[in-house]
Amino acid sequence: MNKIIILDENTANQIAAGEVIERPASVVKEMVENSIDAGATQITVEIRNGGISYIRVTDNGSGIDGDDLEFVFERHATSKIRRIEDLDSLATMGFRGEALASVASVSHLEVTSKTKEASNGNTLKIEGGRVISIAQAGCPDGTTFIVRNLFYNTPARYKFLKKDTTEAGYVSDIIERLALANPGISFKFIKNGQTHLHTPGNHDLLSTIYSIFGKDIASSLIPADYKTESFTLSGFIGRPEIARGNRNSQYIYLNGRYIKNRIVSKALEDSYKTRLMQNKFPFCVLMIETSPQSYDVNVHPQKLEVRFANENAVYSLVYHGCENALLGQSMIRSFEPGFRERRHEINQVSKQEEIQVTPNIKTGRTVYFPETKQESLFEEKHPAGGLPKFIEKISKPALVNKEETDDAEKGLNKEERISEDVKPFRDSGPAVSENPAEELLEATIIGQAFDTYILLQRGDNLYIIDQHAAHERIRFETLKNRLKKEESFSQVVLEPYIIKLSSSEFEFVMSKLAEFQKIGFDIEAFGFNTIILRSIPDFYDTGFSSKDFIEILDRWSQTGSKQTGISEEALFMISCKGALKANRVLSKEEIRGLLESLTAMENPYTCVHGRPIILTLDKKEFEKRFKRIV
Repeated sequence: MNKIIILDENTANQIAAGEVIERPASVVKEMVENSIDAGATQITVEIRNGGISYIRVTDNGSGIDGDDLEFVFERHATSKIRRIEDLDSLATMGFRGEALASVASVSHLEVTSKTKEASNGNTLKIEGGRVISIAQAGCPDGTTFIVRNLFYNTPARYKFLKKDTTEAGYVSDIIERLALANPGISFKFIKNGQTHLHTPGNHDLLSTIYSIFGKDIASSLIPADYKTESFTLSGFIGRPEIARGNRNSQYIYLNGRYIKNRIVSKALEDSYKTRLMQNKFPFCVLMIETSPQSYDVNVHPQKLEVRFANENAVYSLVYHGCENALLGQSMIRSFEPGFRERRHEINQVSKQEEIQVTPNIKTGRTVYFPETKQESLFEEKHPAGGLPKFIEKISKPALVNKEETDDAEKGLNKEERISEDVKPFRDSGPAVSENPAEELLEATIIGQAFDTYILLQRGDNLYIIDQHAAHERIRFETLKNRLKKEESFSQVVLEPYIIKLSSSEFEFVMSKLAEFQKIGFDIEAFGFNTIILRSIPDFYDTGFSSKDFIEILDRWSQTGSKQTGISEEALFMISCKGALKANRVLSKEEIRGLLESLTAMENPYTCVHGRPIILTLDKKEFEKRFKRIV
């Protein structure tokens, strides 16, 4: 008896479905990508019960010819390639032709489609991979797929689906990614009868970002635009204040396809070094364009991960593109009321008006509405956590659609309204001078607060500067410049430091004597696991101690034991040790000297640990606080 058999088509399709179709979001992704490839400019996605019971994807694309409708659901049926050589120049989203056959084999599927040239459309119904009926139908140009009862005949796959809200979150993620990649397409996402997302499709990436993430994010972005011989980088990166606690808010695209790549992520995060605190990750929507021959997208089943032929070129593109964008912007942060204070104000309003308070983390807004079962209207998942920064008050049901009402009165459609909304902050920085050196040096020195924070005033702006953070930044950049120029900056100490080390610490120091010498430390062995320190960097005062050296050694051995040269983390520690401390009184001459040094730095906005150096508070905010204005 033969042990090896050829599987029947239906069984093969169901097995393929397990590989291609993981959950409702997988179906939406495949369907929407087909709509994009079909040249659609409007795509609507509707789901119910997280997409498990119902998915509808409608587009106004080129449609499917009636003669081809049945062939669409054959395995490896595709209109995108004819031979293996076509893969080398492929620009469409999908090409293997397995997805639709896989979906059809594990659901009740209905497709209605019409081409522009045809006088009528056609409807095809399939259940579990079997064609039930095909008939002519009156319909507009384009295609509509309806998928019901996903995995109804594959209980093993069905039982691994998560709660409806979780599955809906995955679908929302997919639509957001595709909308960002295609700002020329208007996406509409309907969940359980309520519209949750609607992008304008006006070919403007910033407008699309605004539609998805709201004003908070869109107004805190910096445009990135950089080119090399083989690559082009465009898009937006976030200012440090909107950094998140994970990488979920990093949207990276390669030739229009959402990807994940460790080289790109590292280059992005390295460009933010010393601008962000530890365990904070920048927000970005970045588009990389290059020849298809420069990468391989088929190293991951879902094409999420790619392999580049020249990883160094990609790293250089992203790093320099993002760093140039950051250096070209003023990063003075506006002082904002704390969330606790705003939460107190919210609670007061809710008590007075007997309304429910719902923070919307994604858009940075807080929505008010009466105590009713309307939660689903505002329910959105939290992509990266964090607290809202802006408050939007909606205290009556009639105001929920106030934007739409105002737009109607002004004769604006959605696309025009969003364009108007993003206009004030397009390509603009914060509400301060684009030249921070001029802004700070021309300010009047008021003095210090708590002997720690320098207070300056210029026009209607008050500037608050953390003196320790400022001095730390000055020392760090000065140290790096001296190392680059190979300058010597040792100072001999009157009484050498004799320091006892562990065996591993002693071995590390002995292996790095030349590097220690470069940063000003003159070190010799002085017995068993003991060193003598005869010189220290010349910017340390008498406050330097053996403990300070041990801390620098600890940081260096933890972060740079296998690399040549001095680790940046060790330089951070060197810069921090001996910098101006809090609770130290400064004269106006010392403050002026500190300001002159700070404004000469490449990055005068954050200390080496990513904490802000400068905050600004304008007169208008003061007057609001004292109720002079409302």
